[in-house]
Amino acid sequence: MNIVKYPVKIILHKSGDMILYSQLDMVSVLERALRRSKLPVFFTMGFNPRIKMSFHNGLKLGVEGDIEITFYFNDPVNLDQLKQSLGPQLPEGLTIEFFK
Repeated sequence: MNIVKYPVKIILHKSGDMILYSQLDMVSVLERALRRSKLPVFFTMGFNPRIKMSFHNGLKLGVEGDIEITFYFNDPVNLDQLKQSLGPQLPEGLTIEFFK
């Protein structure tokens, strides 16, 4: 069973009212946004499949800053396509930035 995943590493800037959301709340917000964006996301295998994503660092509750996240896709995704599809689905206070 050869499974191919295409990782995309982004930086998500958290500000405004979103600083009051915990890390677990951020996971559910991002999952909903990814589902609405219609991107070819990769799901975990198992009884309760979830969207595969990895957080490289976390932010404390009430702190504004950047979070490094890796999203996994079934097909290669262009960074411009990702920003155009996912950006409008995110709530106010979350913005996508890419590594330079």
